[in-house]
Amino acid sequence: MLSRLRSVFGRGSEQHGKTRVKKEQGPGSHWKRWRNKWSWQRERTAEEASSQLPTFTEQEQQMKKVEKLTNQLHHMTCARNELRGILANYTNKDLNNRLNFELEMLNMEHNQVMSDLQKLPMEMSDALDKCKVLIEETESFSYYHGQVLREWIQLKKNVHMSRLRNRWLRKEQIELHESCEEMKSLFKEIHEKICDLRAEQHQGCIAVLWV
Repeated sequence: MLSRLRSVFGRGSEQHGKTRVKKEQGPGSHWKRWRNKWSWQRERTAEEASSQLPTFTEQEQQMKKVEKLTNQLHHMTCARNELRGILANYTNKDLNNRLNFELEMLNMEHNQVMSDLQKLPMEMSDALDKCKVLIEETESFSYYHGQVLREWIQLKKNVHMSRLRNRWLRKEQIELHESCEEMKSLFKEIHEKICDLRAEQHQGCIAVLWV
């Protein structure tokens, strides 16, 4: 719309300008007037083409909206006709029977809800008793857990001490083994020396007897 108004006003201003130029210049500017007219027509054609694009787009969007509304109206009409058919199949007696049945069902649900509400305080009391028992058991388990944890820590310390003691005993055992080996070698040397002395004494005795 704005482009059309712009083209109209532009056309009017151009025509006014052409008239004024015509009055000022006279018949000698025919070629210039023809060239200006051709340029103006080309610009007008381009503006009209560009102004028609958004118009076509708007029309297409409007057609889509109309089509969407038409489909919605069709679905609503079908649903209305279906409901009318359902209502037409029910007589007043059937409706009363249906309403009485639904009312009876609602009364049964109401009675069930009221019965549940009456049982609720007793169930809450039972739940509180169970919670107390669970709290006592939790406290007892917590106490036993602490006791077991302390015993485990003590056992861990005992194991550590036992390992240290075993290392010390192992070291002593190695030292005793080395001492025993040294004593064995020493006894062996002493035994050899004693044997040598006995041999020498025996030879001395034999020599004395021969003399």
